[in-house]
Amino acid sequence: MRKPSTFFTVFTASLCCCLLAVFFLVQRRAQVEFSRLENIILAQRDDLKTELTSLLFKTQVLAALVVQNDGHVIGFDDVAKVIADSENIETLALAPAGVVSYVYPLQGHEALLGMNLLDLSDGASAVTPTGNAGISLYGPLKRPDGTAVLVGQLPVFLKDADGQRNFWGIASIALRFPQALEAADLDLLEAQGLTYEILKVNPKNQEQETIAGSARPFDGSAPHLIMPLQIFNAHWYFRISSSEAWYKSFENWIYVFFASVLSLLLASLAQRNHDLANARRRLEEMVYKDPLTGILNRRGLFQVMADRTGDENNEKFCLYYMDLNQFKAINDTYGHKAGDRVLQHFAAAIQAVAPQDSAFARMGGDEFILVLFCACAHDYITSGLARVAADLAKGLPSEGPNMPISFSVGKAEYPDDGQTLDELLSRADKAMYQDKEHSRRQFRLVAR
Repeated sequence: MRKPSTFFTVFTASLCCCLLAVFFLVQRRAQVEFSRLENIILAQRDDLKTELTSLLFKTQVLAALVVQNDGHVIGFDDVAKVIADSENIETLALAPAGVVSYVYPLQGHEALLGMNLLDLSDGASAVTPTGNAGISLYGPLKRPDGTAVLVGQLPVFLKDADGQRNFWGIASIALRFPQALEAADLDLLEAQGLTYEILKVNPKNQEQETIAGSARPFDGSAPHLIMPLQIFNAHWYFRISSSEAWYKSFENWIYVFFASVLSLLLASLAQRNHDLANARRRLEEMVYKDPLTGILNRRGLFQVMADRTGDENNEKFCLYYMDLNQFKAINDTYGHKAGDRVLQHFAAAIQAVAPQDSAFARMGGDEFILVLFCACAHDYITSGLARVAADLAKGLPSEGPNMPISFSVGKAEYPDDGQTLDELLSRADKAMYQDKEHSRRQFRLVAR
């Protein structure tokens, strides 16, 4: 029997690979498209939420102006001029008892004076004297001149002599719409062949309404994703899609047919190498980094120190064992979330004063290790730790803990105090507990 020709063998194999490639690409293209859309929509959504939230938070500055002056409005224009640092801010206003009495800039917005913000209509009432104490977002609302704005409102409360909260009025900000959405660079989506829509839930009937979208109509038949966008009380949705389903394009099928045989193996190999590199990087971060603080963990410290303690040059270095005092009391009083913020703040503060050629690690819980490989840096780090201690003594009231935060430190030197890292850790740990006990005795003396 005559053997098949080489041409026929190669052709058959190529045809089989091409058919397999088409099937694979049909499946893979859909997955890649959804993955691409997900990455884009998350980035755009987060950018938009961050920008709008930062602008709406400016109402807190206006509220603080009223609270600090016991309900009197002093220097409104000066404060408003400073915080109106975005071209997307239309107006800033204060409304005692809900009636607008202060507007910046006033020129061109005189009609706002006397407006009752307690009656603002967005399908539901805005702010009530006994209602929501947080920031509320309304709109977009049409003004008499035809322009649209997003309105943020924050009720302002004052405490009387009995400590009761009494409604003073409203701090308000109006953002130009749709200019306020430009932070998300929505025009770039259309440049990438995508369409989008931003929807909001109407408080009257709970139906979704389109408030912004691309010039091209949204194609629901193409691969698309919908992502909720919660901004304070406002329920928005951000949805994005390919402008055309890929399989509807004849050119794409031509490309798949002619390029699949040559590109499949190369693309698969490149993707595999990329995935392996990312997996290796993520694995290293998981193995050697503390996920809460971003510094080294115990394993990472031992890896860094592996060639230091066994170095025949016998170069000296200093190891500092640090432990937060009364950390359990912070967790019990303010919660573990506040405790985590204390750990993050402490790690960041130590990193800020540590020399560049140093190793800083979290051993677990509230225990940290700082290793200085330059003996001359001891005086520098001593003054740095003193600055950190002074800063922590103020507490972290913005994060919850309003009590002084302190820490104890123990020091060990290589090779004088130990030849191995375990020996150095043990020596520094004992010195740290001596420092902690000394602090406790000092506290008991002060308490008496």
